[in-house]
Amino acid sequence: MKHRLTQYQEDNKLSNKELAKLFGLTGTNPTVTLLRWKKCERLPHPKFMKIITKQTKNFCEPNSFYEAWYETHKL
Repeated sequence: MKHRLTQYQEDNKLSNKELAKLFGLTGTNPTVTLLRWKKCERLPHPKFMKIITKQTKNFCEPNSFYEAWYETHKL
């Protein structure tokens, strides 16, 4: 199952750097944070869940992160 965030990125032809910027990620290496979200190693903070939902026009909603996380971790 492809993560909705990855699907959104591919559909809109965005690089990891562009997507991180769209979501307002900052810090030493914001693309690493983005990759961790897409690989279901981490879940976005609720503040970023809200930003992601808004910026993707509801394509990526909080439930899509939880569904992908449960699918990946087989819980």
